[in-house]
Amino acid sequence: MAQSILRFLKRHWLIILLTLIAGFFRLYRLESSLMFLGDQGRDVLVMKRMLIDHDLPFIGPITSVGGFYLGPLYYYLMAPFLWLFRYNPVGPAYATAFFGIITIPILFFIAQKIFSKPTAFWASLLYSLAFIPISETRSAWNPNPMPLASLGLLYGFYLANYQKKPQGLILASISLAVAFQLHYMIIFLAPFILWQLILSWRQPKIRSKLLLALLVFLAIMSPLILFEIKNNFLNFKGLLEFLTKNEYSQLSLLQVFKDISGRAEQAIGMLLGFGRDFSALRTWFTRIFLAGIIYLIFKLKKPTFNLVSLWLLSSIVTLAVYHSNVYPHYLGFLFPIIFILTGHLLASFKKNYLFIPIAFFFLFSYFNLPQIQKLLTSQGNLTRVKQVANFINQDIQANQHLKVNLALLDDTRDYRASNYRYFLELEHSALLKFDQYPDTQTLYVISPYLQPDVLNAPQWEIQALKPAQLTQAWEYEDSDKIYKIDRL
Repeated sequence: MAQSILRFLKRHWLIILLTLIAGFFRLYRLESSLMFLGDQGRDVLVMKRMLIDHDLPFIGPITSVGGFYLGPLYYYLMAPFLWLFRYNPVGPAYATAFFGIITIPILFFIAQKIFSKPTAFWASLLYSLAFIPISETRSAWNPNPMPLASLGLLYGFYLANYQKKPQGLILASISLAVAFQLHYMIIFLAPFILWQLILSWRQPKIRSKLLLALLVFLAIMSPLILFEIKNNFLNFKGLLEFLTKNEYSQLSLLQVFKDISGRAEQAIGMLLGFGRDFSALRTWFTRIFLAGIIYLIFKLKKPTFNLVSLWLLSSIVTLAVYHSNVYPHYLGFLFPIIFILTGHLLASFKKNYLFIPIAFFFLFSYFNLPQIQKLLTSQGNLTRVKQVANFINQDIQANQHLKVNLALLDDTRDYRASNYRYFLELEHSALLKFDQYPDTQTLYVISPYLQPDVLNAPQWEIQALKPAQLTQAWEYEDSDKIYKIDRL
């Protein structure tokens, strides 16, 4: 037994080391630095109601752009971890970190299968130390497990279309259904997925599994499909309205062409840690990266390299069609691809040119490690949210308030205070629901800022209480300010 363990460690020491490094950066001071905001509060409220009230959701979070509903899979993935950590919101955050950690050995395995061990080494090393993948796995949010789903999709198509293994199509189907329920930005892979499905159709052995793959996809998406049927295809109609009544109805190919450069910088330079804002370094690095990819496409003429590189190139083009802001978490479906391609580029240098990948590693570390250091030493808000919620609960109990509600005035625009609301619901406080503000008798308004005219704040959650009066205020210098408003 001991010898088997030693052989395993000796054989896999490199990926074990890289996974341990990744684990440290994703777990160190996780609870202390955790930001528990409105989106996280909304999600754990749903999970808590699943576990305690047995209220099972058929839809997931609503998107910030377009107002579409995702599937509920994220809630079902995270709810067991919330229960395991005794309803502490840090549970789903640890689950997200776990998914981020196991992404490293899976990335290594897939990169080695498709390319080589040197490619796998560079890809996994850089991914372990990259600021954006680390930051996106240190909080619980529905887009954060996307890189793992993307790897499943990539490997599934690789097995099906390049290794002639039909079961790969099932893996791709499962991964795509999971990805669709994590974030809608996976839709920008549509041209790539269509290309891969055409390749599958052209192979009789693989084509026979297409129907099964479709059924698997529909089975995983069934809760959202049932919601659509029950609600007269609300999402589908919303998507059509979004595309026909917004700027997408007047698509300019010239503007798309102009936007390709900026989207390429976000997909490559930004994800590799060279800054979220424009810089000459980010621009030139992106250009050199793309030149290297295009050069290798024509030099290698390898279908497997085309598989990965066209995933990136097609995504850049489709992202250029998107007119809204692109944030790092939108690009989770590109995380593994960027690092696999970077690893392959670095592994392509011969011995006489090894100074180039080494120099790049130091440049990469120079930009990423200070951001990681700042992230790991930052102070989260979970403890403060708990303390404020506990203070409000004590005031509710002391004054025997009934028909109570919360409002939050801060930069997150979560006016219904979902994060504070979660802890009050756990204490069985007499909180009304989101749609019951007109029935509220006592409203607690929370804000990190002084609110000298809180009664005249324009938010509906406050205005629905009028006529009302401010009956008490607690304006602490080092904590949130709390204002109690009672209906007259």
